[in-house]
Amino acid sequence: MRWRQRKEREQDLERELCSDLELEAAEQQENGLTAEEARYAAQKAFGNPTFVKEEVREMWSWSWLEDLIKDVSHAIRYLRKSPGFATAAVVSLALGIGATTAIFTIINAVLLKSLPVRDPQELVVLGAAHGSGSGTGIPRDGSFSLYSYDLYGHLQNTNVFADLCAVQSTTQTSVAVHRAGWSRSELGQARLVSGNYFHVLGVNAAFGRALAPSDDSANAQPVAVVSSQYWKGRLGADPSVIGSTIYVGGTSFAIIGVAPPGFYGETLQPDPPDFWLPLSADRRLNGNRALINQPDEHWLYLIGRISPGVSKAQAQSRLTVVLRNWLLTRAGSSISAEDRAEIMRAHIELTPGGSGIVHMQRAYSVTLYLLFGISLAVLLITCANVANLLLARGAARMAETSVRLALGASRGRLVRQSLAESLTLALAGGALGLLAACAGTKLLIALFFRGTDYVPIQTSPDLRILAFAFILSCGAAIVFGLLPAIRMSSQVAPVMKGASPGIKGSRLSHPSFGLGTVLIVAEVALSLVVLAGAGSFARSLANLSGQQFGLNREGVLLVNVDMSHAGYDYSKLGSLYRQIYIRLNSLPGVKSASLSYYSPFNDCCWAFSVSVQGYTPKPGEEIHARLNRVSPRYFQTLGTQLRLGRSFDERDAAGSRGPAVVNEEFVRRFFPNENPIGGRFGIGAERHAGDFEIVGVVGNTKYESPREELVPMAFLPLPNGKATPSGSSDDESNLINVIEVRSSTAHPETVEAEVRHTLAEIDPELPILRVTTLSENIKLMLNQENVIATLAIFFGLVALLLSCLGLYGLMAYSVQRRTSEIGIRIALGAQRPTMIRMVVREALLQGLTGVAIGIPAAFAALRVVTNQLYGVSPNDPKYSAAAALILLLCIAIAGYVPALRASRVDPLIALRYE
Repeated sequence: MRWRQRKEREQDLERELCSDLELEAAEQQENGLTAEEARYAAQKAFGNPTFVKEEVREMWSWSWLEDLIKDVSHAIRYLRKSPGFATAAVVSLALGIGATTAIFTIINAVLLKSLPVRDPQELVVLGAAHGSGSGTGIPRDGSFSLYSYDLYGHLQNTNVFADLCAVQSTTQTSVAVHRAGWSRSELGQARLVSGNYFHVLGVNAAFGRALAPSDDSANAQPVAVVSSQYWKGRLGADPSVIGSTIYVGGTSFAIIGVAPPGFYGETLQPDPPDFWLPLSADRRLNGNRALINQPDEHWLYLIGRISPGVSKAQAQSRLTVVLRNWLLTRAGSSISAEDRAEIMRAHIELTPGGSGIVHMQRAYSVTLYLLFGISLAVLLITCANVANLLLARGAARMAETSVRLALGASRGRLVRQSLAESLTLALAGGALGLLAACAGTKLLIALFFRGTDYVPIQTSPDLRILAFAFILSCGAAIVFGLLPAIRMSSQVAPVMKGASPGIKGSRLSHPSFGLGTVLIVAEVALSLVVLAGAGSFARSLANLSGQQFGLNREGVLLVNVDMSHAGYDYSKLGSLYRQIYIRLNSLPGVKSASLSYYSPFNDCCWAFSVSVQGYTPKPGEEIHARLNRVSPRYFQTLGTQLRLGRSFDERDAAGSRGPAVVNEEFVRRFFPNENPIGGRFGIGAERHAGDFEIVGVVGNTKYESPREELVPMAFLPLPNGKATPSGSSDDESNLINVIEVRSSTAHPETVEAEVRHTLAEIDPELPILRVTTLSENIKLMLNQENVIATLAIFFGLVALLLSCLGLYGLMAYSVQRRTSEIGIRIALGAQRPTMIRMVVREALLQGLTGVAIGIPAAFAALRVVTNQLYGVSPNDPKYSAAAALILLLCIAIAGYVPALRASRVDPLIALRYE
């Protein structure tokens, strides 16, 4: 019919066109033109005759749009007549779409967005930036990621880059910040960058000016650029702060500019820098320990823009040649063949810098994609549920469908109208889900970054998020709407003859029953996968958090101090430490107090190559151990057990030689089957192997991560103010970073005020960065695992609920359609328990089918995420078995309610049902 109308319209337009052309040509001839000129002029006046096809196409495009509007209006009217169904479908879709969109919002902000700088796609990073901190020598794989200040200047003078900047590799440098009018110093985050840093990134100051290359000179005035977040939050958004003085790490800096809003630096991270300082500030902040003065100490990341006309391969080749020449020059003419071969392995690889230094992206990518996959599984379960609801409604509308088909409506028209209804539901669910995603994103950020003050992640949806939500909604509409639409339009029930579409034998004969069963089986299978994953992640979290870690975490207060920037005289450190040690240990409510370079799960660790007297390394073996400087009572305060010998006392002092305490792993590695007491080792080359004598052995303790493998560890004493240290007294490790206090109760916060007061009495200038507890630090270290387990359990419960509701709906509909059959069975003497068993058995059969499919799928899924599990084997059947039992129990309950209703059917009413 439509094709015939279109053809007739084309013919009418062609006739009208020919008539108009003839009239126009005749008029042109009367004006003195030839016949050929008149035809040309007429065609030019009317345009190309192909406009007939364009007009017809436009007519049909408008016709399609009008049909769509009619279909959507019809769908809205029909859904308004079924508010319960519409509400259930929209809320279910909003939950699935909202959860998925919220997680995608975090993925977009963390993994997909570029730096807020000019032309970020042009930036490159020299190396993969895997490491941080500082180090010497050539990396094991030869690939450089960290560079010394001297090497940075060398690479900057090549013709490879249009510009090249440097930034300190330590992502967070906590410093004490003070300003005139403040009652005390506060914690701040500072970042050392080269003077051309802002120019290379293409970022201008919002107020004042950005750093300039002249600020990097040794004699330049100390200046700082503050972040917009710090300027608004702590400096009151006062433009007059430009030119004022602020004390960072005990050094005065003039504020010269405020960074633009949204700029967080080259590294996405929680609590980004509050201040950007020139690299030359390293000399003022750290004195003779400044890394900028050490040409062989690699501590900088390098970011640049390649010169026009230079390819990435050419740049890498040239940089590698320059690097090797620099290393050969540093090695001197007496270099050995082995060292030369090692230098010739050194190289530089350029990596894309559009996202900056991707530490946070690496840390969170697996977690985010895992949660995204789980949320998609829940969304699929939601779609299956809505599809079942549509099947039930379609069966109820069979009479309407039959009449429309009998009156000549095409199957395509019915499918399109059904899809319009599905799309209306999906878009309504998507719009509601988008609102839920905004709140969910804020909740996710709070969960992921617990313990931080600020994370530069925007929670408001951008164009990419809106497009994702729209595409997800349309995709969901197709997933849950297409098959029911096709199925409903392909069958005509014999309702026009007055027959029932319901019974054939003992099973529901309606054609949607088979598809509904398939959907329920798929729901059960997906739910089992999600539940098994939730159980595995919960068990993994329990294994991680339930460890002893080699210490007693309860009741320990940790006070982080910044002594490295406070200008302390090394010769007076021992006296200061002794005062702190004596005063804190004498406080009421304090069982034990100690001082250390670092403590477990608190900005560690410090590792060195060591030499052990009497131990011969295997070929190619590199001997490393973690080292820590601690005061007496350190092990007592942390609750680490002394296994052998003694711990430190007031006789022991810091120095290049002296006593040491090692952990059990150190003994197992280097003193197997022998008494380690009296054994000796040293830091570095073999000639130092006798520097330290082992006087005690303590239990193994985890320091860096709850997942870490045990590593050899040695403890050296701090200056104590009584013994005279031998060797260098300005060793940086003599500067404490942590004060540990074990309270006499399980709540160490009760002694915090007294500890702060005592430290202020001892030295009012002692910069306290933060005060926390050991238990809280461990919780923060387990935060990602906690988020995964919490959300996996939540999604698992949602999947379980949706599966049970879907099965309940299908069984209730099945019972309703089989009312006559059930009535006949009861009239013929069937017992009510028999009817209950029949319905429950049917529900369990569908559940068992889903379980049979879901168990191998769960094993496969757990193998994929095995790296995220701790102490949990992906082949362990108990998690899948537990999930299957929970599912089957809930399925039996979901089937029992309609079964109970079926058993109470009155035979007389049932026989009149149809």
